Amino acid sequence: MCVLTIDFKEAFDKISHSYLYALLRQFGFSDRFQQRIRNIYDNATASIKINGHRSSPIPIRSSVRQGCPINMQLFAMCLNQLLCTLENNLANIEIGQRRIKTTDVAYTDDVTIFVTSPTDIPKIQEALHCFEEASGAKVNIGKSRALAIGPWDTAVRIVDIPYHSEANILGFH
Repeated sequence: MCVLTIDFKEAFDKISHSYLYALLRQFGFSDRFQQRIRNIYDNATASIKINGHRSSPIPIRSSVRQGCPINMQLFAMCLNQLLCTLENNLANIEIGQRRIKTTDVAYTDDVTIFVTSPTDIPKIQEALHCFEEASGAKVNIGKSRALAIGPWDTAVRIVDIPYHSEANILGFH
């Protein structure tokens, strides 16, 4: 088995507003709620102040705003699409005494994927690629890790994510 931890680069900043709006429709949120979210994000701008001079407004077309009380829920809804794709396409593993079956676990913008077969790698790569294309999110290769457990072939690359030993992951040297 291989445990793959995926980190997304500037995760909250990269989410496309059009992707967010499409998900709100897909999940069946009311028109009123959708309009309220659009009121927060549509026509949002930023400006830069340098040496006392302010730039012209710069349109903001992606991100779930930091400090927004519902930003975590909006981001989780966006990430849910990736998690469902992985759950539907990968073999499950059993976790804990209740034998809960899963393929992945997510916390905020970090996703852990349990890879049980090298044949799952193209499925993972395709799921990540589709998620990146649709949402605007980008995998942060530098912060993502793969941990081979047992006789896993570390010559098999997964999205160019480096393999680390158990000692490295646990902080031992």
